[in-house]
Amino acid sequence: MRGSPEALADAVAMVEAMGGVAVWSEMKCLHLVHQWYPWNRTDSYIENEILDLTGPRSRADRKSEVNHSIRAYSPEGKRWDVTNGTITYASADALAADLARADYNFFQLVHAIAIDDPRYEVRYGDGDIPTTRRLEFYGPDGTLGGWVILNVRKEPLVKATPAYRYTLGPLKQFGNLRLPAWGVYDNGWTRFDMIGATGDRNPPDLSLFMPPSDVAGAQR
Repeated sequence: MRGSPEALADAVAMVEAMGGVAVWSEMKCLHLVHQWYPWNRTDSYIENEILDLTGPRSRADRKSEVNHSIRAYSPEGKRWDVTNGTITYASADALAADLARADYNFFQLVHAIAIDDPRYEVRYGDGDIPTTRRLEFYGPDGTLGGWVILNVRKEPLVKATPAYRYTLGPLKQFGNLRLPAWGVYDNGWTRFDMIGATGDRNPPDLSLFMPPSDVAGAQR
């Protein structure tokens, strides 16, 4: 990973605070369990998300007492959503945006730091909280893709991309991992509690990201 020595050192310090470079560099898959509380819904929901740390793939299964949706994207399976039994497919432009953003998913960045991924450059910029700086991550083309604000213990306080910004809670222990216990979207639209997390040294089954073939109402 390229960048200023200070920024690189603090990026590694963040990974150490979250469980350590040795743990994150070996992981190829991350299973996260969140409970989400959107302001515009009467129901909260549990989300089980599978992140492929080796490539731009994600599957999020969201279920409450009244709604059930699954959203997934991958280069192989494209972008598809199943909501209460009805499947839809995203446009090529929407898929391209998902795949581009995937490299700047916060946990993808943590893994990238751990493996010293040469695709990224990291350097410091000005933070939007008084007296803070933000740890900025740039892609091969020099475009800013995401950033993190750290506290004095080098723990993540904010995670953000040009599309979103979350304020994060204190780190919570999940096995060998330490992840933010909660997060709040910048405008208060939604918040989450992290209720489970498990890493795996094996990559996920790619069939998880492929669209189901037996769902009614398929629309391409």
